[in-house]
Amino acid sequence: MPELLSISSYVDCHGCSLCLLPCPMWRAHRDIMFSPQGIAKAMQSEASAEDLRESVSSCIMCGACDTVCPENIDLIGMIAQMWSEIALPKAMLEPEVAPSPFVMSCDASVQAQIGKDDLYVIDAAPFHVHYAERVTHYDDLRKNTGCSMNLDLNRVAIPTGTGSAAEALEKFDVKKQVQWLVQGRDFKRVIVENRADMDVLREITGKPVFCISELLGVVVGSRGEHAAS
Repeated sequence: MPELLSISSYVDCHGCSLCLLPCPMWRAHRDIMFSPQGIAKAMQSEASAEDLRESVSSCIMCGACDTVCPENIDLIGMIAQMWSEIALPKAMLEPEVAPSPFVMSCDASVQAQIGKDDLYVIDAAPFHVHYAERVTHYDDLRKNTGCSMNLDLNRVAIPTGTGSAAEALEKFDVKKQVQWLVQGRDFKRVIVENRADMDVLREITGKPVFCISELLGVVVGSRGEHAAS
């Protein structure tokens, strides 16, 4: 069995800026301090969690940065620790249900109902936590069904930020993020893994939106019609 890579800390950040590429916080602010790199470098200069309150509270904890860091730094763990130190409220996110949306997406009957006219929105946080085990599956799902997905060119999931503590604190604009996510995409229906994403995607796109759990034992039409199979 190959040896697992050890987890590094913020002191190992050398400022390569790769974490900026998938970071929604960076995209929204275009300010290095609103990025995992900026936070890590500030901590190297002995900045406290309180000093970094504004940038830390703007992070939606999607985990995209962890998937691209070449030093294998636990960037989300670093930010979560600072959240705790300055007593910011935790995100009210529901844990993955059993079966999880990922498991549902592996079901052949569910896959048979996904097609080229669908935008499939992966729940970003659990995907990034299990990135190594799940990325190939979603690549295959996209190829086999022809659907589009919220994956960027680096196969990192573009998050919506829905349900994050940053959204609750009004530090992150979910509507702007979703508008950017769907911009230029051609689809007739949206399938989401996280039920919390349904309302904002329905509002922004004006298209039928379904949770993947609704595809279990159900035939769903592109105009929003569904009937028991």
